[in-house]
Amino acid sequence: MNGKPDDTLFNKEEGNEMVYLINKLMIFWDYRFANTGNKMEKLIHDKLPPELTKQEEVQVWLKENLKF
Repeated sequence: MNGKPDDTLFNKEEGNEMVYLINKLMIFWDYRFANTGNKMEKLIHDKLPPELTKQEEVQVWLKENLKF
């Protein structure tokens, strides 16, 4: 990933991929609170549709579904 999510495959069951994507999105969206990362992780883990398999798809879905 070159600064923002791309068409790289994403597996929510792979912890390193989850942490990497969340950290990148926290920077990209300028989110500063750790609990936001925790909310993102829980939302991806619990609700991400299985057909979304690329980082950029996850990013779009997460932006639409993350509520504060």
